Amino acid sequence: MQQHFVRDLMRIRHGLVVTATATLREVAERLIISDSDLMAVTDECGKLAGVVCESSIVRALLVNPATHVTIQSIVVPHAESVRLNANLATVQPLFRSCANTAIPVVDENGFVCGLLMRSDVIRSLLNRNTESAETATSTASTARLIPATPVAFTGSVTAFTPPMKRTIHAGESVYEAESNQPRPHFLRADEARRVLWTAEDRL
Repeated sequence: MQQHFVRDLMRIRHGLVVTATATLREVAERLIISDSDLMAVTDECGKLAGVVCESSIVRALLVNPATHVTIQSIVVPHAESVRLNANLATVQPLFRSCANTAIPVVDENGFVCGLLMRSDVIRSLLNRNTESAETATSTASTARLIPATPVAFTGSVTAFTPPMKRTIHAGESVYEAESNQPRPHFLRADEARRVLWTAEDRL
């Protein structure tokens, strides 16, 4: 079975990662464009500093719609993350909770590479199940096309010997049925008398 890794499914960091100095309006615009409800937040070095949710941005904009307000006050510093080279099957349980719609992806040094979206994971599972079903159907069809292996017959075989005489059917004479018997020779009347006279003369 083919293995899938986080790096194969994650979305790259462009547009999905912001710094803590980004403004509320800037982050809100990025969320709308990216069709996501979560952004990864990095520090000045590019390492993961937390996440910011769409709901938090909406509440902050309602309270203070000023253009210069940053997201520093609404960043959640303790956020789950997954490694870039992690097997996708090992991180799928993280999406069982409705709270996790996206998870930041980091490399071995802690630098943010992008986001792993729950919708992408679900789509991957659906595609994989479809491929498995098609493979199973194809295998079954191929199996039906393969001829069965002939079984060797180990029993003794007795050759069939036709009977010397065939069955007499209605309308057939005994002489016609018994092909091995010679047919009798019949003489005409004058020839029969001549044979008898010859025999009497010899007597």
